[in-house]
Amino acid sequence: QDAQSLHGDIPQKQREITLNGFRNGVFEVLIATNVAARGLDIPEVDLVIQCSPPKDVDSYIHRSGRTGRAGRTGICICLFQRREEDLLKQVEHKAGITFKRIGVPSAADVIKASSNDAKKLLEAIPPSAVDYFRKSAQELIDEKGAVAALAAALAHISGASYIQQRSLLNSTAGFVTMVLKCSIEMHTMSYAWRGLKEQLGEEVDNKISAMRFLKGKTGVCFDIPVGELSNIQEQWRDTRRWQLSVAKELPELEEYPQEAGRGFSRFGNGRQSDGGFKRNNWFRNRN
Repeated sequence: QDAQSLHGDIPQKQREITLNGFRNGVFEVLIATNVAARGLDIPEVDLVIQCSPPKDVDSYIHRSGRTGRAGRTGICICLFQRREEDLLKQVEHKAGITFKRIGVPSAADVIKASSNDAKKLLEAIPPSAVDYFRKSAQELIDEKGAVAALAAALAHISGASYIQQRSLLNSTAGFVTMVLKCSIEMHTMSYAWRGLKEQLGEEVDNKISAMRFLKGKTGVCFDIPVGELSNIQEQWRDTRRWQLSVAKELPELEEYPQEAGRGFSRFGNGRQSDGGFKRNNWFRNRN
C-alpha cells in the first residue's frame, strides 16, 4: 500500500501537503502519531489501526473517531500485548463499548487477500505489454496446464512463495490453533486433557500449548506445531462428546483463565498429568 507519515517533527507546510494527499486519495494509508487524533477533518476513512492501547479513554475515542464520521461506518483495530489488557478493559468500562478479540490473519486469509490484489494488478496490464509474454505463457500452459500456470503467476505476484502459519492465540510463528468442542460444560481443563489423551495418547501432553477455555466452557482451544497437524488429524475421530477442528478465526474465550494450575500457563502448556504446573527449565535451572 502507498503510505505517508505524519508526526510532530514534520514541518507544518509538509503536514498540509500530506493531509491534502490523503484527503484526495493520492495515497491510501496515513501512519501518524496523536497529531492526527483530533482537530483534523478527514472524510471517508474506513479503517483505523491503533498500535497500542491509549492510557486514557479520551485518546481512544479521538483516535477511533477518525473513522465512521458523518453517518458512515468504519472499523477500529487496537493491537495489544497481554500486559495491556487492563487498559482495554478501562476503555470498555468508561466508554460503554465492547471489543471483539480477534487473532492475526491466518495464512489462508493472507493468501486470499493477496490473490485479489494480484488479480487487480493483472487487469491493469495494457494489452501492448501482454503481447511480449504470450510465447512464454504458452510454454508454461503446455508444461503445467492453464490453471496451474496462472496460479503460479498469481502466487509470484502476491509474494506468496512462502506462507508461515501463526497461532491465533498469541501470533507465535510455526503454530496452528485448534478448537476442541464438548457437548457439555467443562468444570476443569483436566476433562479436556483426558478427552485428547484417549485418542492421541499421553505424548500429546508435549505437543499442546497455550490452552484456553472457550466462552461458556463448552470447549477449549490450543496451539500445536504446524508439523504435528496432519498426525493429529489422522489419529483423531470426532465423537458425540468431542469435536476437534482447526480454528479459522479466534473463537470467543473465557475472559479470565480460571484453570491456572490446571492446564494454563504463559510458558507453554505448563501442565503435569496431575493437573499442576511443571516448571519451565529456565526457572528450574536458576532456582
